[in-house]
Amino acid sequence: MAYLLLFAGLALAVLAARMLARKQQKNSFDEVYRVEADRPLNRELVALYELQESVESALADLEEKTQVFSYLAGRLEKQRETVDFRLQQMERLIARAEAVLSSPHGNRTSEQPWRERHEQVYRHFDQGLTVADVATELGIGRGEVELILGLRK
Repeated sequence: MAYLLLFAGLALAVLAARMLARKQQKNSFDEVYRVEADRPLNRELVALYELQESVESALADLEEKTQVFSYLAGRLEKQRETVDFRLQQMERLIARAEAVLSSPHGNRTSEQPWRERHEQVYRHFDQGLTVADVATELGIGRGEVELILGLRK
């Protein structure tokens, strides 16, 4: 009977070992299946993460380029304003030059005695004309008008 109990215990131990082995094989199969099933998911997640990083990088580059474009557009606008201002100055100078050339006094200024020219400058300035207007009217330079007016004082 002792041998029978020993044999039964041994059979139970072997049976328990087999059941444990089957359970481990089943668990290892499940683990292998899960790993294999998760691999495509992991690959897709990695691909999505890389895509997200590239989109964020492209957005950062786009933002930087937008700032550069805004800066350049501002500079262009300032240069356009400067060109417009200079164009207006040129148009005013051309108008003055045409006025001097069409003025009856334009050809006689060098022939007039200096005292007569001074009197004309004083008279025009006293009538309220600006230095530029006096110079245009008499066909002489602004510097000359300013010098004549400076001599008066």
